[in-house]
Amino acid sequence: MKDTFRFNKKRKHYAYIFKIKNGYCLNILLTTQSKSIHKKHGKTKVVNNIKVYKHPNSKISNVVIYIYNHSPYVDSLESFSRKELDWIWDINDKRNVKRMKKYKKNKDYFQNK
Repeated sequence: MKDTFRFNKKRKHYAYIFKIKNGYCLNILLTTQSKSIHKKHGKTKVVNNIKVYKHPNSKISNVVIYIYNHSPYVDSLESFSRKELDWIWDINDKRNVKRMKKYKKNKDYFQNK
């Protein structure tokens, strides 16, 4: 299956799905906020999100969008909308997307599903 953009209903953001296996998807979230807050074990950490050079939707040009700076999420296929969006990454953004795909944090979890 090819990589797609869909709306993630569980996380309330648009997502880039790049791997599907056994009904679970590895995905990267897109957001309009420049910073995100990570809470873990009672500690709060503010992290800068990765700015995208050009919006994947070619019809929208004036909105600044960011890649959520977190390892790829593992969500079930039912948590995404059925409609696939015909968005594509700009050539200048592909390097940042490739870096986000290589995070190792959730890979073991995904293998067990």
